[in-house]
Amino acid sequence: MAADKPILLGIDLGTTNTCVAYVRNKVARVVPSDKGSLILPSVVAVSDKGDLLVGNVAKDQMVVNPRNTIYGAKRLIGRQYNSKVVQDIKHYFSYEIVEGPKGEAAVVLAGKVYSLPQISAFVLQHCKRVAEATLGSEINEAIISVPAYYNDNQRNAVKEAGKLAGFNVKRIVNEPTAAALAYGLNRGFDHKVLVYDLGGGTFDVSVLQLHGNVMEVICTGGDTFLGGVDFDNRIIDFVLEEFRNETKIDLTQSPIAMQRIKNAAEAAKIDLSLLSNVVIELPYVTDRKGKPVDLRIPLSRERVNTLVMDLVERSFQLVEKVLGEKNLNRNEIQEVLLVGGQTRMPLVQGKAHQFFGKPPRKGVHPDESVALGAALLAESMQEIDSVTLVDALSMPIGFAVPGGRFRKVIEKNTQIPAQKSFRLPPTKSGQGLELDIFQGDSDRIIDNEYLGTLKFPAEAAGQRINFILDEECLLRVTIEGNSGEVREVTLATRDTPEALKAAWQEEAERRRLAAERAAPEAQPKGIFASIRKVFGGE
Repeated sequence: MAADKPILLGIDLGTTNTCVAYVRNKVARVVPSDKGSLILPSVVAVSDKGDLLVGNVAKDQMVVNPRNTIYGAKRLIGRQYNSKVVQDIKHYFSYEIVEGPKGEAAVVLAGKVYSLPQISAFVLQHCKRVAEATLGSEINEAIISVPAYYNDNQRNAVKEAGKLAGFNVKRIVNEPTAAALAYGLNRGFDHKVLVYDLGGGTFDVSVLQLHGNVMEVICTGGDTFLGGVDFDNRIIDFVLEEFRNETKIDLTQSPIAMQRIKNAAEAAKIDLSLLSNVVIELPYVTDRKGKPVDLRIPLSRERVNTLVMDLVERSFQLVEKVLGEKNLNRNEIQEVLLVGGQTRMPLVQGKAHQFFGKPPRKGVHPDESVALGAALLAESMQEIDSVTLVDALSMPIGFAVPGGRFRKVIEKNTQIPAQKSFRLPPTKSGQGLELDIFQGDSDRIIDNEYLGTLKFPAEAAGQRINFILDEECLLRVTIEGNSGEVREVTLATRDTPEALKAAWQEEAERRRLAAERAAPEAQPKGIFASIRKVFGGE
């Protein structure tokens, strides 16, 4: 009976807020959080008494206990601690970010080191408990959405968070695809839609062809470091500078003052979506010679627009790039869906109208559509006539070749699931082979994300290697033996990406110097001419 079907949750695990939805009697609904709100702050904290707090209660203690309040975990999950992106944004967080046991970014909470999947699992566990209490039954299965522009490491980390929270994660789905599903399912559309998803921490843009209940991603792109937090940071920097100019006091060394300013900046930004002017007022933000110093800074919508204009323009440059990759004209897009809380900003809505020459679609809820779409997908997976999603790879996957270059195996916008194959080259003097696997848009590995290393014995030369992407955009690698047997190869991570890239650069420089000394005709030919063990010489 239909009533006996297990409930599957659709979860939009956001940078700022998390939203959970379910389907009952074919209608998708959002599960209210513990305070009746439809969204739950993606915040985890430990109180002074040692209690673990999640959601609103955790956010409430941000100001009084900023060192033990973790927010924005989605920006760090699945990233290496030494990566440029983590090092660049570390100073914006009031809590301590450290290197985990495998070189990954981790956080310190009440003196204990936690992985980012563990932190996200606390949020997901809370969602699970609230949903079970609300719906009156045990819930063990979920679909979790991720930014389309997440790489393989980040997708696996989110899946791990779901498992730690007690979920059987049936599928990882891209956020723009889920939003399009919420918009188009069972509505008989036959047109192209563009999903412009500007959330708290990430930006995604995807173009989908809707044909009934077949949803095909044509092209996708984005930036996992462009979102509402960056808009907040522009306001924070402005407030700090204005205060410094007025008082000659630097507040950046006070975690409590910084947290108060962060909260005030976010609130002012939200107010300025409706009002033209606000005043940021923080009494007793610090003291000087024992006397309290207040902060009072007027802020206009016009000034904020000036502060963030380049961020908005950057998002539309990415839109332009994504359309260009498939030679699509703006007028071929029938509907523009704005998703993510930051799209409430009048500047963003105005730019979208100006860019496409028509207003974006109303009636798509910026906070709820991704979770609702994920829930609809979960429901559909239990049906015989389920929806068909054809997603696409957001960033190429390949391996490093000498000179620090990147050889792509699976190209960007390849529809998934997909499989691409190549043969391992012969090796010199019976040595084993190592292939360092990367994902990213650059032709140079130093700018891309290191996924791991494939190690092969010398006898594997000439055998076929298969790169397999499943419907969740997760990578598997298999090798086909000469007698036809197929076995899976595990990616090993042996060094931090920075150590690895440094070694590749050193190798590239050594080869360049050798090339200058050698005659041109003596240089190796072909892509595979010099894939060999980088460490330990020739």
